[in-house]
Amino acid sequence: MRLAYLTPLTRDTIKQAQRLGYDAVEVGAGWVDNPALDELLAHVDTVREVLQEHGISVTSVAIYGGTINTPHEQALAHWEKAMTLAQALGCQVVSGLTGRDNNLSVQDNIPLFQERFAPICALAEERFMRLALEPWPGNVLGHGPYRWTNLATTPELWDMLFEAVPSPALGLEYDPSHLYWQGIDYLQVIRDYGGRIYHLHAKDILVHEARLKRVGVHGRGWWRFVLPGLGQLDWPAIFQTLRAVGYAGDVAVEHEDREYLKERWNEGLALALKMMRPFVAEYDL
Repeated sequence: MRLAYLTPLTRDTIKQAQRLGYDAVEVGAGWVDNPALDELLAHVDTVREVLQEHGISVTSVAIYGGTINTPHEQALAHWEKAMTLAQALGCQVVSGLTGRDNNLSVQDNIPLFQERFAPICALAEERFMRLALEPWPGNVLGHGPYRWTNLATTPELWDMLFEAVPSPALGLEYDPSHLYWQGIDYLQVIRDYGGRIYHLHAKDILVHEARLKRVGVHGRGWWRFVLPGLGQLDWPAIFQTLRAVGYAGDVAVEHEDREYLKERWNEGLALALKMMRPFVAEYDL
């Protein structure tokens, strides 16, 4: 298991990963209107050399964006580029979101998902790639209007997606922070979907019970993301359960802790590394 963090991929971020003591990075490559993916592909030989020079590898190429909200040929082309980049950098995982049409019901979104992800998954199978869908629901709180940006948010919906596109290439990017505030048993998820977990995000969460009792589950400000180890998730239990199901992938810190932004960004990454390194070091023993 390698310890990474999610970041745009540049010479500076590669050097930073080495300085901080990480093994790898998860490449944040954006969506269709983001030039990062094309730029990385255009200079992939140089990027690979810089990674090798600094002893940093890549655990996943992340293209978080609304696949369902993109014409299917364009969506397929973008996922194909991400797979090409991942393979060029020695990686077999592309992570992302499904997207969602908020004018339609979940059931009516499923054909849109199937239309796009059936060919995407077929291509992934041909290339021996794995696709990891993150469970981030989107900006869904604040008493509405709701702006869901993903279908892959709960076990019930995962089953619907896996049934619609029954491809072994299609799986999950496990992020317990997104499951916790939804009231989902994040440890049982590992037991039930261990064979489908292809990448792992390390991010924690704090729930403010007094605020929750005032605003309710649809309100804002009753939970926030924090660095792993600073919240309420049981990380020893998470890693014990991952080991029990035979998880063989990597883990990437997704730093969204607002207390460690801007000039404290690297401090936050260092704290996350200090917390996660013992788990990673012991995992493969």
